[in-house]
Amino acid sequence: MRKFNYEDWDIEPELETGNDDFVFGNYVDWDRFRQDEEENLLAYFDIQLPWGEELFLSEYFELLRQEVFQNTSIVEDCDLDKLEITTQSNIISEMVIQFPRRKDSKSDEIISAVFDYYGIPSGTEYEHELPEKLKYWNNMLENGYLESEYENYRKYPLKFGTYKKTISEIALKVSNTSDTLTKKALILSSFIISESLLKSAIVSKIPKETAISKFSKEILSKEIDNRLRGSVNKRNELFKQLFNEKAPKQEWINLRNSLAHDIESSTIQGNEISYISFIDHKEYPVNFDNLFKQQMDFYKKLQKIMKNDDE
Repeated sequence: MRKFNYEDWDIEPELETGNDDFVFGNYVDWDRFRQDEEENLLAYFDIQLPWGEELFLSEYFELLRQEVFQNTSIVEDCDLDKLEITTQSNIISEMVIQFPRRKDSKSDEIISAVFDYYGIPSGTEYEHELPEKLKYWNNMLENGYLESEYENYRKYPLKFGTYKKTISEIALKVSNTSDTLTKKALILSSFIISESLLKSAIVSKIPKETAISKFSKEILSKEIDNRLRGSVNKRNELFKQLFNEKAPKQEWINLRNSLAHDIESSTIQGNEISYISFIDHKEYPVNFDNLFKQQMDFYKKLQKIMKNDDE
């Protein structure tokens, strides 16, 4: 059976940014894609839906032989087996059936079920959910727009003011949206931004070497980059070496790992998100307000450490 392949389509993701133009990443509104490309998608899968037409019984039965109707319950679920007979006849082959019009109440349900069958995504997918080629950051890396993390954070550090505004904005979005998957994606993005703040702090402390060769600079850059991209422990160790002080607590790490590994495994009830820890396999609930307070406390402690270090 042929399935939907996004690479066969010219899909242009939209860019999600904050008030300060901080880039969260790409997202694709698949429902809008379905709507805009409806006719092309039906042609792509060679699906015949003769909206509003009158069909002889033989044509109707031929229509129902299409794979999508044979392998699903669309006919029964969408009342395609209860269509109006517009022309009666003693000869069965001369009987005529009215196929639904596109604007009829069940038509959207038919289209949705057909597209689901062929694996066309629905809803909105954000950066971490998208195929690699549709991701903003992946494309930036592939096209050479991004240097190593070390060089990138040296040139474009995340400022404390930007961080505070962005986290506050994400917290507001989480509060205002009712979609659980969107809430999870926003929470995960806040963790990524918190990681960026810590990385920016680390890089700001690394002295820029000018009296070494280009080759040595590349080795230094790669080594620092590996530690920035590495585990939380590696980053925290590097922070302690540079500041002679422990990095502020990042109490959300277990939740972050759970969301990054399988975003659908966590559940949201009211103002709490619950997840299964990879460490002890127990379930832990986290209050949204506490979660964002933890990140603001992290930001304040990190800012204090850097301020003391400058004195």
